[in-house]
Amino acid sequence: MRHVILSDDAWKFGNDPFPAFRATLVYGMNKSDRQFLPVKDVVPVTQYTVTADYGRTALFVGTDRATAEAAKAKYDAEQKAKAGSSSYWTPTADLKAGLPTLPEGKFRVIKTKEKGTILVVPGNDDSNRCLLFVGGRGGFRGGVSVIDTTGTILKECSAGNACESSTEVIVLLEAGQSIVFHSYGRRTDEVFQYLWDGREVKTLHFSKAEWDSRAAVSVSAAKGEAEVL
Repeated sequence: MRHVILSDDAWKFGNDPFPAFRATLVYGMNKSDRQFLPVKDVVPVTQYTVTADYGRTALFVGTDRATAEAAKAKYDAEQKAKAGSSSYWTPTADLKAGLPTLPEGKFRVIKTKEKGTILVVPGNDDSNRCLLFVGGRGGFRGGVSVIDTTGTILKECSAGNACESSTEVIVLLEAGQSIVFHSYGRRTDEVFQYLWDGREVKTLHFSKAEWDSRAAVSVSAAKGEAEVL
C-alpha cells in the first residue's frame, strides 16, 4: 500500500497529544470541523529533494536530511568557487522537504472491533492500494462536495461559511478506483476526479456538464451490458 498526500495545507502529522494526521477547517465562529487518523508505532518519513538549474538538475532525492543538506552545500561551494571572489554569487541549489508520508508497504489500516476506531498500525501490506489524502474548495458563495467514489472514505472533514468552503477526505482506493469532487459557486461549476491507476494518482478536470454527460454514458453502457447478460 502507498500513501499519497495531495492536500499539502490540510492534513498535518503531529505527536501531541498522540501521533496522528489531523485536519482542522475553520471558517469563522461555530463553522469548523476537525478530524484525525491515529497512527500507532509507525513513523512517517519525509522525502527531501535537492535540485539546481531551476529544477532541471536533480542532485539528491531521499529521506536523509543531513545528506540532502550536504548535497546542497557541496553544489553551492562548487558554484561559488567557479564564480570567483570578485563575482556576485548567491546559492543556486534548492532544497525542498515533502510532506510526512507513511512508509510504503510497511503500514496497515485497521478498524478496531471494540470501538470501531480506524487507525494506522505497523504491518506488511503489499497490496496495490493507495491511502489518499485529498480535498477540494468551493467557489465563491458556493460549496464543494464528494459526488462519487468507488473507494472507501475513512475520514471526511468539511466546513464553510457564506462565501467559502472546503472539504478534506482520507480515502482508500484500489487500482482503478477514484474519488470525485464537485466545486460550485459564482462562476464556478467544475468537477475534479482523482484516479489511482496502481502507480500514481491522476487528476482529471471536467465541467459539471461534461461530467454529467460522462456519467449518463456510463449508466447507459452498464444497462446495456446487464441486458446482454
